[in-house]
Amino acid sequence: MRLFKYFQEQSILLLTFMIIAIFLPATLLLWHVSLDLVINSTVFMLVVFAFYLAYGFFKWRQTQIAFKKSEDENLLLRTQLAELTAASQDLDDIIRIWSHQMKVPMAAIDMMSQTHVDPRELQNQVFNLNYYLTLLLEYQRITNLSNDFSFEEFSVKKVASSLVKRYSSFFIQKNLSVNINAEPDWLLKTDQRWFNLALEQIINNAVKYTPSGSVTITIQPGKITISDTGIGILPEDLPRLFDHGFTGYNGRIQEKSSGIGLYLSQLILEKLDFKINITSTINVGTQVSISK
Repeated sequence: MRLFKYFQEQSILLLTFMIIAIFLPATLLLWHVSLDLVINSTVFMLVVFAFYLAYGFFKWRQTQIAFKKSEDENLLLRTQLAELTAASQDLDDIIRIWSHQMKVPMAAIDMMSQTHVDPRELQNQVFNLNYYLTLLLEYQRITNLSNDFSFEEFSVKKVASSLVKRYSSFFIQKNLSVNINAEPDWLLKTDQRWFNLALEQIINNAVKYTPSGSVTITIQPGKITISDTGIGILPEDLPRLFDHGFTGYNGRIQEKSSGIGLYLSQLILEKLDFKINITSTINVGTQVSISK
């Protein structure tokens, strides 16, 4: 294939040689040069030209290899530059969104300091500050993480119960009931820390967007589903829920969404080889499933 391409590029030279190869012997014969001399001169010319073509092909092939290597390196550099630019833009967006979200609990704490301090509300706002700070730090870690995971077997029910306990003050404040159904339990072998963080984002959303009613966590081998009776998600927003910085209509109306939580969850779950699926009905509720 390379040889054919080389001959294509040398087509003018080959044509010139063919013309010479035809007319030179004919000219020598017209001058009544002996046939042996005509044959010898023609063969000599063919040998010289063959060596020239072989040497030319060798140099051309080296040039092509060097050019291909240069192209590959250039493509790799462009890809790396694009990834660095995208990562930088993502981080800028995350910090901008994070800064905005941090203002809400800080403003609430400032207001309480000037009026009446509600211990439970203060506790919740401090929790939110810690949550958003953790979100930023973990986002930076997961985006720079390759395969730095620690796999161990653990009970998904225990992880879910621990998160429910962590958010107990929010459940109590909003008078939400919470149910954990785990018969049988899911004994999962993966990185517990990162799985816990991904699951927390989903439970956080369930609590955040459920003004009344309940949150139900159903666990079975190979799958966990978090269902709420919250405000739901518009059908046109569902395909974009995992997009970076996307908040959705209800998230913007509620002014609570950072557009980071679900994006981070999917990022983590993809790295751990899990699938996440969301279904929702407006004013009925949302169901989020994580499965292997």
